[in-house]
Amino acid sequence: MKTNIDTIQEVIEYIDNHLEENLSLDSISNEMNYSKYHLSRMFVSVVGFTVHSYIQRRRLTEAARLLIFTDKPIMEIALFAGYETQQSFTIGFKALFRSTPQAFRKKREFYPFQLKFVVDGIEKLRGDKIMDIRTVDSEKITLIGYQKNTQFGFFVIGKCWRNIHAKKQFIHHRKDIDFLIGLNDYTKWDLSKEKQPAFDYFAAAEVDKVENVPKGMEIKELPASKYIVFSFRAKCEDSLQPVADYIYKEWFPQSSCQLNENARYDFAKYGEQTDKDGKSLIEYWVPII
Repeated sequence: MKTNIDTIQEVIEYIDNHLEENLSLDSISNEMNYSKYHLSRMFVSVVGFTVHSYIQRRRLTEAARLLIFTDKPIMEIALFAGYETQQSFTIGFKALFRSTPQAFRKKREFYPFQLKFVVDGIEKLRGDKIMDIRTVDSEKITLIGYQKNTQFGFFVIGKCWRNIHAKKQFIHHRKDIDFLIGLNDYTKWDLSKEKQPAFDYFAAAEVDKVENVPKGMEIKELPASKYIVFSFRAKCEDSLQPVADYIYKEWFPQSSCQLNENARYDFAKYGEQTDKDGKSLIEYWVPII
């Protein structure tokens, strides 16, 4: 007997194999011989989106792929994505990618917004976790805070955060009072080793200029770089490992982005403002070329 997880995976496979066809919750539930109400509830619970939203995001992501990797006319791609006019396609595409199809094609950079969801019984990053994906060309970033190496354990990360929260009010010229930054510096990694070496962790605030650095804090400068930025909401104390796994193991292999070898680090910007659920805006920044 099939489990609900098996059914949702079949639905996802069916959607991906029929993206060019007229898909709806009704047609899919009929095809699966499954209760429309139950399918809708289960799909949102597992994937994070309604069936309609998931289909739209998948179509637009594959439309973006076609814009970059083929020379197909935009109107043909619009029809594939389920839009009857190029104007309506442009509106839908811009809402997701913050760019018109013409401008997106001109940049020749493909970054997928909605990968095909995989349901395998293993806890996954839900599709609605990542709210936004964008590229940012940043000038040099200057940080002031506490640094520790994880060689002897990840407990030092918590120590860095306790220190920065206790002393952040003494940091002068903070660039954005609403965010603190957690930096993973992989510069000293030995890529030839099979096991992941220890890395330097830095809990810090970004500043406009360095002046009167509090005792015990260090200064770190990140070079000017282009970044791919993933935005989502979560509790600041939540582990970012599922997000990092998604970005590096699933998202990057399907994008055209390349990691910046001269900037071997990534960092998370943690919002200081929380909502009623205790969640903050978090941005995960990865240097690319």
